[in-house]
Amino acid sequence: MTMKRLATILLILLAASLQAQSFSFQEETLDYSIRHNLFPGTIGSMTYHTHDAGSHWQVDATLQAAVGSIYTLDCSYGSIFCKDADLTPVSATRSQTEKKYWAKGRYDWSAPGQVHMDVTKSSRPPRDETLSWAGTVRDLLGMIWWLRTLDYDQPGLNPGPNALLLDHDALPVSISSCQKKTIKFNGLQVPVIEVIVAQDGKEALRLTLTDDALRKPLRFSIGLSFGTIKGTLK
Repeated sequence: MTMKRLATILLILLAASLQAQSFSFQEETLDYSIRHNLFPGTIGSMTYHTHDAGSHWQVDATLQAAVGSIYTLDCSYGSIFCKDADLTPVSATRSQTEKKYWAKGRYDWSAPGQVHMDVTKSSRPPRDETLSWAGTVRDLLGMIWWLRTLDYDQPGLNPGPNALLLDHDALPVSISSCQKKTIKFNGLQVPVIEVIVAQDGKEALRLTLTDDALRKPLRFSIGLSFGTIKGTLK
């Protein structure tokens, strides 16, 4: 191997390394106060835990919210994805109770473009099937953490095709806008990236990320069948 070829290979590896380090993953715990757009004040809390699981990253989350006896929500989520540039999904779990109704799901990405699903709802019989989709299907946690890794300096950014996994459906999503700006947060002026993800032409997820190597979500909003859940980092 010539020195010129060796130098070229080293430059390529260095460029790949720098690209992989544009987002600095780390073990972290993020605590949020939760609001609902239809109710006044804070109604609950959400906590994310990120763990280094060797060849994978694992994110677990819990959400508790209540408005008297009118509305209660208790959720736990888990998502495992590969330590690769695309954060390829490996498996996920979900458990959700809303008022008296509950749902539990286990998801395994058995092959590229396929998700094996085992979903049980209190109002429906269990479902055990495989979903095939021509792209990457991510659960909610996987979608949020993947969005943290993207290069928002890339013009016309819209990597895909990607879909959000909800129960037994893959709903295509796209980045409808991303804007760099400065906001006031906890009394400080903070440079951020505001990312809006659309689903069927409607806003499904909005993330306000710090514009640095940590890409820490300062705020998020998630569209539900009943209003919108909004989180703010404590």
